[in-house]
Amino acid sequence: MEKKGIFYLGRIIKLGILNTDMIFEALTNPHTIVRRGNAWTIINSNKYDADSNKYAYGRLCKFSPETEFPVIDLLKKEEILQPERNVIIASSPFVYIPEHSGIAFLHVGNHIEPQTFIKRFCTIINETHQRFFVECHIDPIVDMRTFAIKLSKLNEIQSISATVHPPNPLFGPLWKNLKEYLSDRKAETLKIQEDSARNEALKTRLPEYVALILQNLSENVGLESRLPDIGDAAILMAADGYGSGSVKGRTGGESVVIKTSETIRNFSFDKDPHPNGLYMAALEIFEKIRKERHMEHGDK
Repeated sequence: MEKKGIFYLGRIIKLGILNTDMIFEALTNPHTIVRRGNAWTIINSNKYDADSNKYAYGRLCKFSPETEFPVIDLLKKEEILQPERNVIIASSPFVYIPEHSGIAFLHVGNHIEPQTFIKRFCTIINETHQRFFVECHIDPIVDMRTFAIKLSKLNEIQSISATVHPPNPLFGPLWKNLKEYLSDRKAETLKIQEDSARNEALKTRLPEYVALILQNLSENVGLESRLPDIGDAAILMAADGYGSGSVKGRTGGESVVIKTSETIRNFSFDKDPHPNGLYMAALEIFEKIRKERHMEHGDK
């Protein structure tokens, strides 16, 4: 029986001149980076075609450039240290699906946590292209049910902050206006910070909009009177994997911060997957998210 692991979902954000072909190129011919004595690169990476859609599968690998292992010298009957190079410490299989700007990757406990994967993967992409007008980000896709539960526990919301990027190729109806604003302004990044007045709560309908998404309503039901204001729209955009955000509020007199990076959508799958198997499993989840959140295809 195959051992199961937890795969997390995110979206690859391409800034500067970075495009899908350049990501494929970096995945199949990656640089190696060194951080805190350990080396990182991408191995076993290939590009595949599936029903006219392309995807890439590979492994983010953490390894030791130089190490020593205790072995037995049978002649002397002694323990000696034998040098060894490029010993694999851990690896995380992943699949990149350009159709959704999506990536699914394995969480490897104590070695490749979600935020570690994101940092190392993006650094390898950037370094492979010598950081020449390219910038790769991975923004997690929020698990809306977990996010909704955390929001529902807040007695009031005091501040909202978010950094968002233009989506491609999908966009959500609840933040369509914000997407169009970014497009009209030719903006790659928007940062927003809203803080309530002293001893006041921020006027926000964010918990209401998250609840509506969970109810799987059509994009107009219950929303005809007012689409989200810019702060709420930015958080919803970040939750769909096109940025990062946080909500600060109070619960029973205590201050609480809810970050989109801490409620990541995930699924269980084989730790050592077949490339097409992982692709199909991840694609099914990405399609489910698209339908749940009524996301539409824009211009690619």
